[in-house]
Amino acid sequence: MTMQGLPEGYRDEGTYLEPQDQDRAEFVVEGSRAPREALPIENPLSSPAARVPKVIARSSGIVLQGRRLHSFIYSTDVAIIRNTNADAVLAVYPFTGHPVITQAILAVAQAPVFVGVGGGTTTGSRVIELAVFAEMQGVAGVVLNSPSPVTAVRDVAMAVNIPVVATVTQWDRTVADKIEAGAGAINVAAGRDTPRVVYSIRERYPEIPVLASSGRDDASILETIAAGANALTWTPPSAQVLQGAMMNRYRGQADGTPDDHGAQAGSFAKTGPKHKRQSAGPGDSVQRNPAPGSDGERDAGDDATPDDGHGTADGGEALIIR
Repeated sequence: MTMQGLPEGYRDEGTYLEPQDQDRAEFVVEGSRAPREALPIENPLSSPAARVPKVIARSSGIVLQGRRLHSFIYSTDVAIIRNTNADAVLAVYPFTGHPVITQAILAVAQAPVFVGVGGGTTTGSRVIELAVFAEMQGVAGVVLNSPSPVTAVRDVAMAVNIPVVATVTQWDRTVADKIEAGAGAINVAAGRDTPRVVYSIRERYPEIPVLASSGRDDASILETIAAGANALTWTPPSAQVLQGAMMNRYRGQADGTPDDHGAQAGSFAKTGPKHKRQSAGPGDSVQRNPAPGSDGERDAGDDATPDDGHGTADGGEALIIR
């Protein structure tokens, strides 16, 4: 197969290679100057602060309805969710599930949403009701927390036609029972033991899609991928941490001095009027209230750190979530 009408500087013949899978196709033009990588398109209104680590793309991914998912952002913050480039959203929160929360997340998400429907705080028939309602709202999948009994996994799997993701914190017989009960994927959240638990699941169930928490650094991510995780969850910095860092930059720009730790960036004693109707006398000065981040006050979240840590190298074949 040949390609005609190439721009000047390109050769007018090449070879079309049938792709190994349908996700990508290649057209090889000998001696061409075609770019090897896709060129980015950026929205000037978006922020890069909530973008996932690039190394997560080395995982094999989980295929959902023909879409390959490598990264899941673990957050319910609508501002973070709106500005992330994650392939999917894992919206699990420590409160009783409610459809209005699901709807708020769906309204801002630009990627498939997997929402928690219970198993820990929420139990009983409400778990099934939330799962059915969430499916009607348009979520891509529902997540059951680790305390969920095997019967809950079975009941939810029978009630909905979207994937049921069962969260586990360790490898034991319950993991196998939940897979056999109808869990479409396993979410491993075992802290430092995550790679070991992932390996145990992968060794016994090579066909089950495994999602696992990524940890704090690239080495941890690669360790988890090497253990057999198909996709990774990533916990972003909180909006308060990001805002605190931004305010520190603003203070440094305003005073012309660095403000690395939120300390007072410069002198706040300035000459000026005491009151809008009263002029200051010669030599008078006014002490302003300490700004957030000065010695008198700190921004909320200054000491906050990203959540959770564990650990995967290049993963094998992507698994299809059912």
